[in-house]
Amino acid sequence: MTETKMSRQTSDLLDAGFIRAAIWCHDGSKLAYKIHAGISDQIEAHLTVSNALYAFCRKDDVLYIGKTTQTLKKRLYGYCKPGMSQITNRKCHEKIIAVLQDGESIDLLVFAPPSDFLFRGFEINLAGGLEDALIRHFNPPWNGGGKGVAVSESAVLESEQLDGPISMTADGSDAPTLGEFTIRLGPTYYDKGIVNVGKEVSYLLGPSDGLLTVTFSDGTPSVSTRIDRRANANGSVRFVGSNRAIADWFQRASHLGGLVTGHVRSTNEVELSAVGTKEDEQ
Repeated sequence: MTETKMSRQTSDLLDAGFIRAAIWCHDGSKLAYKIHAGISDQIEAHLTVSNALYAFCRKDDVLYIGKTTQTLKKRLYGYCKPGMSQITNRKCHEKIIAVLQDGESIDLLVFAPPSDFLFRGFEINLAGGLEDALIRHFNPPWNGGGKGVAVSESAVLESEQLDGPISMTADGSDAPTLGEFTIRLGPTYYDKGIVNVGKEVSYLLGPSDGLLTVTFSDGTPSVSTRIDRRANANGSVRFVGSNRAIADWFQRASHLGGLVTGHVRSTNEVELSAVGTKEDEQ
């Protein structure tokens, strides 16, 4: 039987769940990325998620695949203004500019997977596992694939530091609140991390299956989940994905029967804050 060779094009990343988020731009003095019109809220949700994947693509060619344990916004800043010691950032920075100066464009694709995959009770880092698999498959030239030694960004960046001040728009608690909801942590919520926001504020959130960033008022790293409008008979939103991480936060920040307030920051972001403290448990 003849083995069918798998494709290695940009469309394959899109089929895998990546989204086309932005294009790189260079005005002669600085490098920046421009988010595609009409999807800024959705992309901002991806940019504030940690533990995500991204790719640089020129038409059908996948040039580079990377992963970040920080937010994508902070990681991409390293390509816009790389520090002197950031070898990987500087190389990609120069390569992006060279392609743009040749009159071609480079797309920025991003992927923020839910973090609720478990193996015998242990959470699996899907982004970390996919990074190596994708690089092996696509063999991107900027990862070293042209020389037959494509390696993950994690391996290259292990000893590098992301230095320099980060300038970004305010998010989290500094963002305006569009609406609020309160949930009491009954056994299902407390043990399984289920969140039903209620019909009153569901209209403020994005469409079903859209990505949603969940942030936490105590500084716990944000997680990504998805909007589900099918689980509840009245069409109100339920969070599906990263429920184990949300349950862990419920159990650290509050107690069974405690109250948690959700602050809707945008159509794709909700901040959770505990009412009172865990010490308030009776």
